[in-house]
Amino acid sequence: MKKLIFVLIAALGVSCTSYAQMTEKELKKATKAAQKEVKEAKNEFERDDVQDKRGAKRLIDNAMKNELNKNWDQTWLVAADIYEDFYNKENIKSYNQAYDTVGMYKLLTDWYRYAMKADSLQQIPNAKGKTSDEARKKHSAEMHRTMSDLIRGGIFYFNDHQDYEKAYELFDTYFTVANHPMLDAWISDDTIFRKYVPIYSYYPALAAYNLEKWDNVIKYASVAVADEEVGETATEMICDAYGNLQDTVKWLETLKQGLVKYPTAQYYYGKLLNYYNLKGDMTELENFVKEMVEIDPEKAYNYYVLGYVAQQSKNYDEAIKQYETAIEKDEKLSDAYFNLGLCIMFQAQEFMDSKSNLDYRSKAYKDAVKEQKNFYKKALPYFLKYRELEASATDKWAIPLQTIYYQLDMSKELNEIEARMKEKGML
Repeated sequence: MKKLIFVLIAALGVSCTSYAQMTEKELKKATKAAQKEVKEAKNEFERDDVQDKRGAKRLIDNAMKNELNKNWDQTWLVAADIYEDFYNKENIKSYNQAYDTVGMYKLLTDWYRYAMKADSLQQIPNAKGKTSDEARKKHSAEMHRTMSDLIRGGIFYFNDHQDYEKAYELFDTYFTVANHPMLDAWISDDTIFRKYVPIYSYYPALAAYNLEKWDNVIKYASVAVADEEVGETATEMICDAYGNLQDTVKWLETLKQGLVKYPTAQYYYGKLLNYYNLKGDMTELENFVKEMVEIDPEKAYNYYVLGYVAQQSKNYDEAIKQYETAIEKDEKLSDAYFNLGLCIMFQAQEFMDSKSNLDYRSKAYKDAVKEQKNFYKKALPYFLKYRELEASATDKWAIPLQTIYYQLDMSKELNEIEARMKEKGML
């Protein structure tokens, strides 16, 4: 051990020297001394009579800090060998005894990082124009076999620690490893890897979403959209990412793509409605929805939005027609019932406004009041259906039902509604 300590001290001394001021001979000598520490680490690691490899790890950790070793492939190859061994031992512990979870995943990522660094240096042609596959032969198979542990580690950080930064790092490393040239031969024949790429891409997208790293969300969610289970959510995440990046063109493009791909989803229309409402441009929305009707004539929400556009223009007859079509396509589309009822109530108000010149004591006025009641009678079933479908939305259906019951002199029903409203603090 005295020899090892001497080498360590010598290397530390060299690291404090300004290499730029050295002569060629001095630099060669310093490089040899620096590389000797890497060799000592390797020898210590490979000794059969030493079970505790911490000495080898200390040596290589120090050797990696030396600038003279950083462009030597053997530095990183020895580091990869040592860190792989430490990772495997810690991983074995995880099956039946206490182990350092955080430390284990750090060993894993460091092992991969050092192996890829060694390989990258070995792919640079030497003075004779030759490259080396040593790192690939020693590590690519085991990296391929264990790379799914990065997903396991990312899930650990995401679920157990809510450490989204670390979770993203591990998920992202999985794809960095998978796309590294040293694994090409393994990945090209790995049908299981290709099968899970979309769902595994969802994980870093979700971690990036929690970190509000919108470019990274787009990077991975754009792959995750191919998965049947999470594709819809991934598309929504992309929309939110473009929205936060204030890329309106891409945001609208993705929203419209989502509408085509997920015809039952109301997320996309909800965003579009808000956008066009704020923009004050219902014509553009109407034209787009008419195109959507041609693409998918059975999608109920297309007709709902056409009804909404007509309603905003106070074209209540057209709005009612479109809402009725929406209900025919989907009898559980609750908002269509609610808005249809509102349109009829608006018609009732317009009707009475047109009779404002009548004397309230006249027969004509009394006839008009009776006619107005017919509007409320017509509207009532739609609000009752909405209440049935959205029983918990008291704050939405209570007020129109209160108005209708009052107008129709339905005292029993009116008392029930007002009791509910008092419970909810609405009265």
